[in-house]
Amino acid sequence: MTVPKGAGLLAATTVCSALAVVSSAGAAADVQVAAVDCLGHPRRIAIKNMGDTAQDLTGWKLLSDNPNEVFDLGVAGTVEPGVTFYVFNGHLAPPEPQQAGSQWIYPWNYTPVLDESAFVLHEDGKDFIRLVDAIQYPWREVSRMPCPGTTEIPPLEQPATPTPPPNAGPDAGGNSGQTDSNQTASAQGDGAQSTGASQNAAASGNTAANSGAGTAAQPGNGSAQAAGGPSSGVGALQLQARGGPPLVVHSLSLSFLGVIAGVALALVGARMLRRALRRP
Repeated sequence: MTVPKGAGLLAATTVCSALAVVSSAGAAADVQVAAVDCLGHPRRIAIKNMGDTAQDLTGWKLLSDNPNEVFDLGVAGTVEPGVTFYVFNGHLAPPEPQQAGSQWIYPWNYTPVLDESAFVLHEDGKDFIRLVDAIQYPWREVSRMPCPGTTEIPPLEQPATPTPPPNAGPDAGGNSGQTDSNQTASAQGDGAQSTGASQNAAASGNTAANSGAGTAAQPGNGSAQAAGGPSSGVGALQLQARGGPPLVVHSLSLSFLGVIAGVALALVGARMLRRALRRP
């Protein structure tokens, strides 16, 4: 039986296409946590791309058992196939990323001196390292490894989804919030102005009273200044505290005596003028 040339070519093309699909399906990145050291100084985490293609780690993270123990693996950039890099944590970690041979080391919570609070891994029966792809929501757990003694790793707890801003046009949402803030500020300003006006009114009344008292009782200013300084009012308060009459009473008494003395002198002068006029 003779096979047509066109049918043989079609069969060969189909086989090649199938092999290409299988080859492309097998070629993929496979980034894994390769090893952890939860007791040494520093703590060490080894991460390796066990796949056949490079992997960009932008947005990827390392997580441990506490919510605040998060390391951004984006600092490692793109990891080529077969490449291993390390994350050193705490005391004796490098202060900044450094290259040792062909491998990179990245610091996590570097401390120049021993500080137990900087360690994220402990052999306490509950610690672990989790590798997640967090470039989209929900996060995808890629790999995890327990510390020695840890028998159970809890499921990945997804972060809260971002809350979108309220639906509003360009003249609504933000402006309405600003208007509320401005109204609140205005109300506070009005209250402050009312309070200031009240205080100013009270101050004006006190100023008028003090001005009247000072004008009517200028002879007593010397006593006030000697007791409490200029315009202090301490002299009058001290006199009242000691049981004596207020300073204003003394000032009025001295003014009254001055008026009587002036009238007496005027009468004496008038009599002397009359006698002088009667003389031949």
